[in-house]
Amino acid sequence: MNKKIDNLKEAEYIGNYNLVGEVLVLLKKKYPKNKRLSECTLAMVQIAGYVNNLISDRFFYEKTISEYRADKLRAIERAKKAEEKVKLLEEKLNIYE
Repeated sequence: MNKKIDNLKEAEYIGNYNLVGEVLVLLKKKYPKNKRLSECTLAMVQIAGYVNNLISDRFFYEKTISEYRADKLRAIERAKKAEEKVKLLEEKLNIYE
């Protein structure tokens, strides 16, 4: 995905999460014994953990894919150099035959 779009989505998520979190904190202070608010607060914490895990997984996935691509390109470069060297050595060998 486009990194800029991902960053904008994450920023929007963080802003929305903070807004809801602030409202929950205010309500929790106003109604400390409200069981439903406690459940909502716990749910928000679990949602944050889950989303942060998804963001982390995507980051490491993209990093791994990037490393695999770099490894593949290096292998292709080495193979090209090896083929050129083999060709050069074959030409030298043909001279001696």
